[in-house]
Amino acid sequence: MKKIKLIALMAVASIALSGCTKEYITEDVTHQHNYYGSQVTTYVYTITPSQWVRNEGQLNPGQENYLYATFENSDITANVVNNGSVTADVYMIYNQQQNLGSWNPLPYVFPLEVQNENETIIVPETIRFDWNENEVTFIIQDLDGYDPLDYLDNMTIRVTVTRNTF
Repeated sequence: MKKIKLIALMAVASIALSGCTKEYITEDVTHQHNYYGSQVTTYVYTITPSQWVRNEGQLNPGQENYLYATFENSDITANVVNNGSVTADVYMIYNQQQNLGSWNPLPYVFPLEVQNENETIIVPETIRFDWNENEVTFIIQDLDGYDPLDYLDNMTIRVTVTRNTF
């Protein structure tokens, strides 16, 4: 009995430890792969500060105050809308001195420090996305409902489209 348990434990450990590889993204390119009846395409968007459009509610909490940027994506077809999926990740720098960052799945919430007279206020800010046939839209919104600050740096977002090919 002990021998069977040991063999089962070793089998589980070998499965859990196999197949893990690191992936490094080095350039902004589109990758296409076919997996068992699905086609997977990855896009990398670099959004510049001038591409963000401001949607202004009444600058009151609870209003529709946000920044957005919309891009064409011909791989988001009716088949994807009905049977596929679209996912997105934003690349955020977490260590400015060493220029270290990581890919974070959307929606992504991060603390935004705002100076208000003599105090620092921390406002949670979210980056999320919506998608429809032939387009993807990225949205930045403060969770307190007020108008978000202008985004002054380029933002890199990776979008993966999976569509059925059967």
